[in-house]
Amino acid sequence: MKKKNIILLHICFWVTTILTTFLTNIPEFGKINIIYIIRGYSIYVVSFISLFYLFYFFISIKYLNKKKITLLIIFGLLFTIIITIPVTALYIYISFPGVFSLTGNKFLMAFISYYFRIFETNVMFIMAGSLLKIALLWYESKMKQKEIEKQHIANELALLRAQINPHFLFNTLNNIKSLINSLPSKAIYSVEKLSEIMSYMLYESSEEKVFLESEINYIKNYLDLQKVRYDNQDFVEFQVTGNYAKILIPPLIFMPFIENAFKYGEIFSQVPGIKINIDTKDKDLTFEVMNFVNEDKKLE
Repeated sequence: MKKKNIILLHICFWVTTILTTFLTNIPEFGKINIIYIIRGYSIYVVSFISLFYLFYFFISIKYLNKKKITLLIIFGLLFTIIITIPVTALYIYISFPGVFSLTGNKFLMAFISYYFRIFETNVMFIMAGSLLKIALLWYESKMKQKEIEKQHIANELALLRAQINPHFLFNTLNNIKSLINSLPSKAIYSVEKLSEIMSYMLYESSEEKVFLESEINYIKNYLDLQKVRYDNQDFVEFQVTGNYAKILIPPLIFMPFIENAFKYGEIFSQVPGIKINIDTKDKDLTFEVMNFVNEDKKLE
């Protein structure tokens, strides 16, 4: 979470808390001198903020396991029991000094009464500071995990593109070379298609997401290049159905399947020997590629 959002969260929390606790003192107005009320309230606020941030800054990611959380709870409880004693004494001294004139059980009962009231509130704010910090640590941990997963996917796609490009270029350039003398018109056509493909690979496929429409145009150019190898132009059937405008996908995600269809497909099979279908419906995208397998080729 951004630092400014965390600061805003703290400001909203304290404005709400201080205002709410102050309103609880309204019934005391007129009964007790307002100076004593303000002094006592100030003790409360200082105690709340101190304990809140003491635990907020103390807790770190290393405490987020079952064993250390248990120790943290025990430590927090003992610390609160001890620290509430001087806080209660200070609160009574400033707000109700007459309590110290009491003796014996009367003093003890009065002190315990104020003690437990302050102790209860201190525990609440220690828990608030601890839970807020734990929630922020959990959120940061989840964001880091998602970022790692995102980077992992990006690395996989980059590796995929690195594997596709050399293999594809090698085969295509060899095909163009063989066509230059025998069928120069097809060689020029192939160079044009290759130029469009390379433009897409260099300038668009480096993005994290591309429009499905651009990917379809790339596939069409790839298939047009492959069809140059076949006498029968109907050997490959490519169909796109549905509304694919504004749909984003990772670039080149379909290419390993399409390349394998040509690599391991049976050239002398029935027509169409390769079928490729892309269908979009609402938010669902279906990709399907089928071919006749050449059993003499070892599948990878």
